[in-house]
Amino acid sequence: MKRFLRFFIPVIFGLILSFAIHNVFPAKAQMPVANNSTLTLVQTGKNHYDSGQFSQAILNLQEAAQIYERNGDKIKQAQTLSWLALSYQKLGDWQAATNAIEKSLALLNSTSDKNEQVLAQVLNAKGRLLLATGKAENALETWQKSTILYAKVGDEIGVLGSQINQTEAMQALGLHRHAEKLFAEIEKTLKAQPDSFLKATGLRNLGKVLRLGGSLDESERILGLSLAIAQNLPNSTQAQSETLLSLANTERTLAKRAENLKNIETARKYVQAALEKYEKVGAIATLPLTQIQAKLNQLSLLIETNQTSNLQPLLSQILSQINSLPPSRESIYAAVNLAENWLKLKNESATLVNSPSIETILETAAQKSEKLADKKAQSYVLGTWGKLSEKQQNWAKAKNFTQTALLLAQQISAPDIAYQWQWQLGRLFQSSFNQNAPSKEAISYYTEAFNTLNNLRSDLVSLNPEIQFSFRENIEPVYRELANLLLLSPNPSIDNLIKSRNVMEALQLAEINNFFRDACATAEPVNIDELDRQAAIIYPIILKERLEIIVKLPGRDNLRHYSTNISEVQIDNAVEQLLTSLTKRSTSLSKIKKDSQQIYDWLVKPLVTDLENTANQKSIKTLVFVLDGSLRNIPPAVLYDGKQYLIEKYAVAVTPGLQLINPRPLSRTNLKAIIAGASNAPSFQAEGLSPIDNVSIELATIREQISQSEKLENQNFQQEKIESVINSAPFNLVHIATHGKFSSNPEDTFLLDWNKRIKVKDFDNLLRIKKSNEPNSLDLLILSACETAAGDKRAALGLAGIAIRAGASSTLATLWQINDASTAEFMALFYQQLNNPQISKAEALRNTQIAFLTKYSDTDYDRPYHWAAFTLVGNWL
Repeated sequence: MKRFLRFFIPVIFGLILSFAIHNVFPAKAQMPVANNSTLTLVQTGKNHYDSGQFSQAILNLQEAAQIYERNGDKIKQAQTLSWLALSYQKLGDWQAATNAIEKSLALLNSTSDKNEQVLAQVLNAKGRLLLATGKAENALETWQKSTILYAKVGDEIGVLGSQINQTEAMQALGLHRHAEKLFAEIEKTLKAQPDSFLKATGLRNLGKVLRLGGSLDESERILGLSLAIAQNLPNSTQAQSETLLSLANTERTLAKRAENLKNIETARKYVQAALEKYEKVGAIATLPLTQIQAKLNQLSLLIETNQTSNLQPLLSQILSQINSLPPSRESIYAAVNLAENWLKLKNESATLVNSPSIETILETAAQKSEKLADKKAQSYVLGTWGKLSEKQQNWAKAKNFTQTALLLAQQISAPDIAYQWQWQLGRLFQSSFNQNAPSKEAISYYTEAFNTLNNLRSDLVSLNPEIQFSFRENIEPVYRELANLLLLSPNPSIDNLIKSRNVMEALQLAEINNFFRDACATAEPVNIDELDRQAAIIYPIILKERLEIIVKLPGRDNLRHYSTNISEVQIDNAVEQLLTSLTKRSTSLSKIKKDSQQIYDWLVKPLVTDLENTANQKSIKTLVFVLDGSLRNIPPAVLYDGKQYLIEKYAVAVTPGLQLINPRPLSRTNLKAIIAGASNAPSFQAEGLSPIDNVSIELATIREQISQSEKLENQNFQQEKIESVINSAPFNLVHIATHGKFSSNPEDTFLLDWNKRIKVKDFDNLLRIKKSNEPNSLDLLILSACETAAGDKRAALGLAGIAIRAGASSTLATLWQINDASTAEFMALFYQQLNNPQISKAEALRNTQIAFLTKYSDTDYDRPYHWAAFTLVGNWL
């Protein structure tokens, strides 16, 4: 996790202690009217809060609240308590924050003078507490109430602020369409206002929330509007600086997205644009904190992109500015952020890394955090000091610092911090142990980190939205390194195999949730493998220097384990080579078989004996792959053993995890289908995509096979009509023939209806029954003209995401776009097989693929290009 992300995003405090809104605008401060000494206490508390000195703020606000209580002034006491609650939140004292908020609301309810402005402010503070503690639904309800109250008293700033807060909660809940609608309303309201600092700041904060929700293109656009307004305002240098900083952060994230999609030139342009803006902010910002934020971001981006040839001047500037900052949480985080970046420097900067200066920085930061009684800051400082000691291989010192950091994080109930130190302790104990065997202490701490992450689930995004962009660096390794330790012994125990299997299942779930930036995927304790006594479940686990495979054979806890010394890079290269061979119709069959056999030898060959010798069991008919990493982008059916393809011996399916699928089989006796698609929609032309000429034939053929069906073709194939039809009657099968793309980025995972993209985030609204008394009954979703994004080794996450978002038990889709004439023929044969109630969906797919492989030698349909792209995801029964 980017541990000090306040220096990756702009710190926007506004006048938070006015509590009209949270981190949105400098609100209309409604200070209580009282004697001068009480006002001074409140103002001093506010100043301490704005300076990141939360313990001092609490002392001042507590004293002010006691004065109001003695004077019997319930309104001002309630208002001060709500401010006090936010200060407690900053220190992670959730119980004290809750007590202050509840007492504040009780006071307001007990007075006949109903001050709705103050009540709205208190509710806003409560909403922030609820979201921070993982109660996003309650936070949304609370902010909706505060919005109504602000509107009632005519506070437009409060309305806009609480609406932006609502979008945060909506994104945490996965209510993306609702959030987008509210974003549009907020933008419309802001645009209607005359240009002003308020308008520029509002758009800036809207752009920030859009970025945190993953809407990067919209974030870039909105921040551009904010910047244009700020540039035309007098005395706006600081406002411009803050918007430039936020825009640079969005561009930095856009660069990461482009890099993941292998758009290297685009990534490079975004990186350069971000660096230029960081440098400009560092030069023109009037506030020291904004300057140092920009310079720290510039430093970290230069290190991240290996531009480290001349960092000394920038490092010196940062160090000088940090030393001049007054004691506060922000100055502590700046120091630790510098230390974190220093630790990342490469070998050419080793003299800097080993310099005592870094320890001096951390020691000073530790003293400041102790003086401020800020346990959260203390935990970060000591944990980072432990990381420094880890790099210096001073194991005892590293363990001591990290254990203290963990204790502090646990004292303030901060699991998003605690898991980092649990993970670090796991690394430390293993590093100081025999590297060829697992340390019990290391496994114990890794398991604690794993359990902490599992308990956090979506709350991790609520506590730190930036984590969605650093999942591979700061979350995924916990799972993989734990699996590595559990499987490090030559002959791991059955207990360790079960634990490893559970770890990889949990990783699949975490990846899907991170993909959507919400907890759309929920695990159910269903072991579908126990329902099919003729299926083997295969778990490849990709580690840096070896491939581990766990196989679940029929029977309780009947597991096998295989290990191959092959690196992740070698696997990725082999997958890319096979995909290139498969998706080019000109590739020779011998080349396809050679590339395919390489992966077969890694994934399946070691298992052959166990698959064929299942004592006291019926013969295995189906292989189900829980694929990992880049392997998810290839169809296992095409794996070649030197004589035949895997599909010639077994039915094949893939699943993102056994606990993510519904075990219900498809009802063949009562198939009811929605059949939809377009041949040459305006949306195709807008995306630069070619027509799909045989869609009409495909849909007509399917309709002949399924008597109970509703067809939505061409102009009738629109998102709104699909939603209307699926809610008018129960359907258990949906077939969609249109262009679509699967990507590791949800914004680039979509289907095209007649007019526009249907994004993956909308699938929960598109295909799920909304009548509360109707169960969701979508057993099979078929997507017949889709493809995975080229060069994106995690593109198949989009396919799994669509399947889960749609609520489908199974999804049949193409991994690359193939000839639409052969697709129509393939679907005609598949539906003939599907109507046979004696075979599973996986067997229906297998029979269709074998028919193409063996009966179309007079055409080129027998080539894997035509039949291997079809992949069954989810329930195979």
